[in-house]
Amino acid sequence: MASNDTTPSGRSQREAVFRRPVSPPEWFYLAAQRLGRAMVQQLVVEGDPGSEPTPQALRAAVAQAAVACPGSRLVRRGRHWVDSGRPPQVLVAAPGSAPDAELRTGTAVLAEPLDAEAGVGCEVVLLPGAADRPSALLFRVSHAVMDGHGAQLWVQEVFRALRGEQPRPARSPLTDQRLLAEVGATGRRPALLLDQPSPLGPLQGAAAGRPGAVWRRRTLPGRHRSLTARLAQAFADATGAPRARLMVPVDLRRHIATGAAATGNLSLPVFLDLPRGGDWRTAHAELLGALAEHRELSGGFESGLARLPLPVATELLRAGQAVASRRDRHMASAIVSHLGRAELSHYSGGGFTARSLYLLPVHAPLVPVSCAAVELADRTEVTVSCQGPDRDLAERADELMDRLAATITGSAPAAAARRTAPDATAPEAATPAARTATPPAAAPDATVVELFRAQAARTPQAVALDGPAGPVSYAELDRRSDAVAAELLRRGTARAAVVGLLVERSPAGLAALWGILKAGACYLPLDPRHPDARIADVLQEAGAVACLTERHLEHRLTAATDTHVLAVESILTAATEAAAPTTAPAIDPAQLAYVIYTSGSTGRPKGVQIEHRSLAAFAQWATELCGIDADTRFAFLGSYSFDVSAFPIFLPLLHGGTIVLVPDEPSRPALHELVTRHRPDTFAITPSHLELIEHYDLELTGVRTLMAVGEQFTRAAADRARRRVGPDTRIINGYGPTEATVICLAHVLDGSESGPVVPIGLPGPFAQVELVELVDGEEQPIGPERTGAVGEILVSGLQLARGYLGRPDLDAERFPVGADQLRRYRTGDLARRLPGGALEFIGRNDDQVKIAGHRIEPAEVQAVLERHPAVRRAGVVARTRSGGSVALCAYVLPATDQSEAHSEAELPAILREFTAELLPAHLVPAVVLVVAELPSTVSGKTDFAALPDPFAGEADPSADASADEPSDSTPPTAEAAGPAEAAEPEQSDVTDRLTALWSRMLGTDRARLGPDSDFQELGGDSLAVLEMLSTIADELLTAPQASLFTTDLRDHLAELTIQRVGDAIHRARRTAPRQATGASA
Repeated sequence: MASNDTTPSGRSQREAVFRRPVSPPEWFYLAAQRLGRAMVQQLVVEGDPGSEPTPQALRAAVAQAAVACPGSRLVRRGRHWVDSGRPPQVLVAAPGSAPDAELRTGTAVLAEPLDAEAGVGCEVVLLPGAADRPSALLFRVSHAVMDGHGAQLWVQEVFRALRGEQPRPARSPLTDQRLLAEVGATGRRPALLLDQPSPLGPLQGAAAGRPGAVWRRRTLPGRHRSLTARLAQAFADATGAPRARLMVPVDLRRHIATGAAATGNLSLPVFLDLPRGGDWRTAHAELLGALAEHRELSGGFESGLARLPLPVATELLRAGQAVASRRDRHMASAIVSHLGRAELSHYSGGGFTARSLYLLPVHAPLVPVSCAAVELADRTEVTVSCQGPDRDLAERADELMDRLAATITGSAPAAAARRTAPDATAPEAATPAARTATPPAAAPDATVVELFRAQAARTPQAVALDGPAGPVSYAELDRRSDAVAAELLRRGTARAAVVGLLVERSPAGLAALWGILKAGACYLPLDPRHPDARIADVLQEAGAVACLTERHLEHRLTAATDTHVLAVESILTAATEAAAPTTAPAIDPAQLAYVIYTSGSTGRPKGVQIEHRSLAAFAQWATELCGIDADTRFAFLGSYSFDVSAFPIFLPLLHGGTIVLVPDEPSRPALHELVTRHRPDTFAITPSHLELIEHYDLELTGVRTLMAVGEQFTRAAADRARRRVGPDTRIINGYGPTEATVICLAHVLDGSESGPVVPIGLPGPFAQVELVELVDGEEQPIGPERTGAVGEILVSGLQLARGYLGRPDLDAERFPVGADQLRRYRTGDLARRLPGGALEFIGRNDDQVKIAGHRIEPAEVQAVLERHPAVRRAGVVARTRSGGSVALCAYVLPATDQSEAHSEAELPAILREFTAELLPAHLVPAVVLVVAELPSTVSGKTDFAALPDPFAGEADPSADASADEPSDSTPPTAEAAGPAEAAEPEQSDVTDRLTALWSRMLGTDRARLGPDSDFQELGGDSLAVLEMLSTIADELLTAPQASLFTTDLRDHLAELTIQRVGDAIHRARRTAPRQATGASA
């Protein structure tokens, strides 16, 4: 069967029957339709009183228009739409049955579905007028066959036939996927999570109410410039959240050079991320920028969904919609469509005179509200489609329409202010975090060393350390650390000298750290998990005079460095109870307490120098913030080289509390022993650690304080944490670079948070925080009155680091002194000011990224890669995975004069092994790609946008399908079924392939993945789950097996482990072996 092959250039071939592929968005709409959603776009054309065509004339015009627009009479045949030859039906309703002006009555006909698969993708309903209502023509179109602009083309063709004019055929088979293939998918969608609030607010009975849908309409006087941006901003304001994501469909026909007419789906979205209370002019500028950059030219998760059989796609969509409904969080807060300006004469003819028209948008899945606007000569028609439980949906829809109308026209809303959830942007002055922002009269007058000595004297028998090795009293820790200090002083360790610290989370390790401080030296924390070469480099870079370690780690140092190595156990064994302690020097507050190395943008790690006064200031504020006292049991489960360790190391020991040591890595057994046997009540951990606790389903009882720090804290994670620890736990989100002594901003959660991320709050008493922006090339402060403004965070005050060890060049760049003689640290972090002054973190202004709480400068990884003889040049960039998490991707140009040549296939593994020997695990690229060139931007930087993204979704396989492909309702054959039919892998092979798939999608090292690894706990969101399962179905299963596989997992989509997914694959294969027939579509 020949296919119509019209291209954007206008070339066409003669054909017998119109035929085109089902595009990925259309597959998505078909799946949604099977969920019971109408998925029908409806164009209503209202007529003047007494004007309506006869049914016979209307049927003739519809039949004639179907010849010109075969897209109006399609039937699905597998993966293709085919012209059925049957024109759309014309129905005649009872007089006066048209909907009323606001769509409160007469809407029953609007809820009727259309079975596009069976050939009923379009229909026309004649609604005769009555005394109180005008006549109207209702054109109903399944979104699976046309988009809004395509529907307009068909409807205008019907009226052209009624007027007796020559037809203007729209016979191009072009749809979005084909156009993307021809003009290029140059745009990129943001990571889409189910995290957006509804502008309808929290509906009563949302969890249990019966799903319902309503439409509402408002006719606004005049036309309104920048209407789409105005509507989008109004929806963002209506959510009540700090920010909201709005989806704006863009007509792709603007990219067809010759204007070839096509009625199929040729719309793809751009997304606007808008602040509550923002200016619509800013929204308009963002929208124009998106259009100028052609951001709509990008595929999304629907491409992965389209690879699945329709029943499987339907079940996955059902699961996603269930999650969205249960949590009342969605892919976008609303869809905002603008059909442009309509000329009513184009919708008149055959005795019918149009006086108005409007579009009723579909009830789309994963989005709670859809809006459509049409501008006429003297007025604007705005309609919304709303979904939710029936109980108060209609009332909320009315309130929403009142708000939209008031925003557009500038009038006061007709309805009372709608109910909303607690305001996430309420002034922070009412929160505990805000109360800590009042600075004290003076800086702390004692160092942490003096405070610890005093506490040990007050409570010598209290437990200072607890854990698997047993309790250690304050007196014993004081004695052991004195012994370490005495040995360092005996060896001539100078004041403020740098002493390395390579120890575990153990009593010996803590004695070593406090001993270094008591000796007047500063400690340099090193991580035993880091490669030996990295440890040696840091010791040499810092000029360490010695390194304290434990006996089982000595071999890590003796072979790698010339630094003098001391085993803590040897020092403690040599010391005796009767030994008189060496007189320790007094500690000057301006002395260095520690140096921590972070990733460096110049290719070298850089040492951040923290003074005793800064550490004491942090400890004083954090003690109050976390509620530390003598009953505190603070869990220590991070690395010494991660500055968050300052929370458990210092806070409890200055106030008679206990450090609970977790010597092992945070595995299920280690964490289980921690929470059940040692029962800490205070934690300072990254959200990644929180996810581990959630994943292992560990009971956290009696937790007093939970500090989330080191990574962005999403509200979803905060909600999960709250459910796990209970209502009485103080949950805090802390923010701060290492250069500001651990944290400098904090927000105490109080239940009012409703945005996608938890604010980072207000500064503590020893740090001043400013937001600045560039205005005409000059840096200007952003005042507290500018709610919603975005700028770079600058930090000053007592908590500020001295600078970088031995790097005056970096000090001048990152710690500039202003005209006011105040020294500030440029964080490179961008934040938004919320009402009340609190800040919300939104990203970086440079290449630095955070992975699992670690700051990473890609340039450091690049420098290491270029040290390998097989690499001529390298580039490293952070890529976003399908789940929204981040992974490092390296691109390398192989050296042309290699003494030992490596094949392109071998080189990535060799380079990952090479970097793993020199860098910490978080700096090892997840993916290494060998490329033929590293293109440059006009500024001379590597153009990563021109390089392949290893995490990008695969192209839609149906786009290039031939006319002879089997339909998805055809029993699989050896040729049609693909590699999954040829040979079914054994269980171990399935596990291997699953591990490889998850590693690729999540950017996670395969060595970290095991049977209990949970896809979502590792960063895969709901849309990534769809992609993952669709890939499995495509690569490992037949169509009937895929259907059984998805059904099997339906009740376990929140707990997808490798073991569970693998078991489901095997069960599906056993139940539906490869010779099975009857794959259902």
